[in-house]
Amino acid sequence: MPYEVLGIALALGASVLWSLSPILYKVGASDDALDDLFSNSLGAFILAVPLIALSPPLNLNAWLYASLFSILGPVLGTYVFLISIRYADVGITNALSYAYIVFLPLIMSMVSPGYLVYLWPGSLVLMGILLIMHSGRGRLIGYSLALLSALLYALSFYAMYLAYDYTNAWGIIFIRGLILMAASLMLKVALGKPRFTISRKILMAGILSYGIGGPLYVASVQYAGIVLPTLITSLSPVITEALAAVGLGERLGVKSAVGFILVVTGVVIASIMTPQT
Repeated sequence: MPYEVLGIALALGASVLWSLSPILYKVGASDDALDDLFSNSLGAFILAVPLIALSPPLNLNAWLYASLFSILGPVLGTYVFLISIRYADVGITNALSYAYIVFLPLIMSMVSPGYLVYLWPGSLVLMGILLIMHSGRGRLIGYSLALLSALLYALSFYAMYLAYDYTNAWGIIFIRGLILMAASLMLKVALGKPRFTISRKILMAGILSYGIGGPLYVASVQYAGIVLPTLITSLSPVITEALAAVGLGERLGVKSAVGFILVVTGVVIASIMTPQT
């Protein structure tokens, strides 16, 4: 029981940190989303490098799957999300980006059909998304990019699931930090933008969300299992919306408010369900 309480506390900490980062992304956004991706990656990199002292197993397969996880979610998923908040309210786009908790079980159903039990909470999320998209808050491109970010993260989590066969959580977090830094640098150079502008707010978001929040969540699963911590961290978009309303003056209309509630409800239900075997 004491270990479960510790796991709950760690998951709550991760949820709060994850809820802060979208606000920092919004208020710290520069003119170029690639600069913001670099700032975010730098925050993750700073706290990932010391993990090599824990000597995690790092064979070829560990690098392959952890790198795929890092590129799909933390690099591409985050980049797409950073663009999405330029076209819609951060509270709404953040809620849509959490649809990965529904997308992932659907992807996992290819491994085991029992995961199809998540289709009904997924329908709640879909109805919520439709209401939000017709509420007049933001533009269609913003909502679409937030959903694409969710899909990219779902695919990346599946790659992370495969990586656990070859390394541990610290190895995955270490590789993620290195890949984030390398990928953001290569994207800047490849797109002919070798100069960097570091946003202090987004650097802080990277430190809080990727550098601290991620390891907190990993540790919470170790102490309290997968279901309860995931349920708790699903509170993150709710906290973000509250912060956006207070700090950024964002307001939800009736349709978008109902849609937001449906999205969060579907995400929470999906996070606590157990697939049929």
